[in-house]
Amino acid sequence: MKPESDAFVIAESDLEIINALQLNPRASWTQLSSVLDMDSTTIARRWRRLVSNGHSWVNAVAIGRTHIFGYLMIRTAQDAVADVGELLRHLSCTYLLARTEGEFEYFVGVVAADQKSLDALVCEHLAADPGILSIRSRVGVKVYRDGFSWEPGALGQAGRAQLATAAAPADPTEFRESDSALLEALGRDGRASYARLAAICGTNETAIRRRLAQLTASQQLIFRCDVSQQAVGSPFEVIFDVAVDGSTDELGQLVSGWPETRLSVATTGTANMLISVWLSSLTQSLAVEDRLRRIGSVRILDRRVSLYPMKRFGQLLGPSGVAEGHVPVAIWGADNLVR
Repeated sequence: MKPESDAFVIAESDLEIINALQLNPRASWTQLSSVLDMDSTTIARRWRRLVSNGHSWVNAVAIGRTHIFGYLMIRTAQDAVADVGELLRHLSCTYLLARTEGEFEYFVGVVAADQKSLDALVCEHLAADPGILSIRSRVGVKVYRDGFSWEPGALGQAGRAQLATAAAPADPTEFRESDSALLEALGRDGRASYARLAAICGTNETAIRRRLAQLTASQQLIFRCDVSQQAVGSPFEVIFDVAVDGSTDELGQLVSGWPETRLSVATTGTANMLISVWLSSLTQSLAVEDRLRRIGSVRILDRRVSLYPMKRFGQLLGPSGVAEGHVPVAIWGADNLVR
C-alpha cells in the first residue's frame, strides 16, 4: 500500500465514514448510508480506496479482559537499531511501537497476562537480545483514553446516536482452538463478510454470527477502526512523561478531552502519567506543554518525538505512516489461544 503523497489529507466526507466505522466497525453500508447521507455504493467505494492506500483500516484485537499493559523505553546499540526494531515490530505482544529521538530509541506498548509474564518478557526475552542495552518499564494502572476511544469528531450527535452500540459486557467467553482461523482473519480485515469468514473457517454463516456475537458481547474480541496520522493532518506525535502529585484522575479526565490526545494513561513510576498527542506541527507541542504546566500538580519530566510510528494494534506501518501489513496481537504469557 502506497500513500498518494506524504502530505495527503482525506476529504471531510471520508473522515465521516471513518468516524462512523469507529463507532460501529461492522456496520453495513446501508446502515452507514442512512447516517452519512451518501449512497451505500459510494461509501463502499470510498472505503475501499482508503484501505487500498493504507490510510484507514478495521481490525479486531483478541486480547480478552484479563491482562496488563506495559510501557517500555528501549535503548539499543548503534549498529542494532534496525534489527531491534524488526524484532519488536514482529513481536505479537507489541501493540504499540515507535522509534523516537532522545535517550531511548524505541517506545513500546506491550500486553502481558500478568506481572510475572511482563517480567519474563522484559528480563528474559528482550534482555537476552545483544542489541538491547537497557530497558525502562512501567505498568499501566488506568487508561483514560487510547486508540479505541480516539475519534476525529467528524460526526454530529444525531449520527453518533444512530450508530451507538454500547452495552454492558456479558460474562467472559473463553477462546477456543477453533477460533484461531476466525481471529486471524478478523485481525487482518475486521469487515470481512460472514460468508468470507465462514469459507475461511470451514463452517457456515450462522455459526460465525453466533460466535462473533459471543466474543464481542463479552469484550474478548474488540473491533477498531483506525486511520493514518497523515490522513487526518496530524503527522507528528509527541509523548510526554508527566509526574502528577496526588490523584491522576483529574488530569487524566481533563487531558482526555483535548482533541489532540491519543493516549492518556496512569502508570507506575515517578512519571505516573503517560500522554501521547497527535499534532499538525511540532510547534504545537509547546502549546500542549504550556497547558500542562498551568496545571499546578503537574511536572513534565520528559518528552520525545516519534520519528517513525511502526505499529498500532497489530497493524504494521511503513515510513510514510500508512498500513503495510499485519501481525496478530497476542498476550505474552497467556495459556490459551492468544499466546
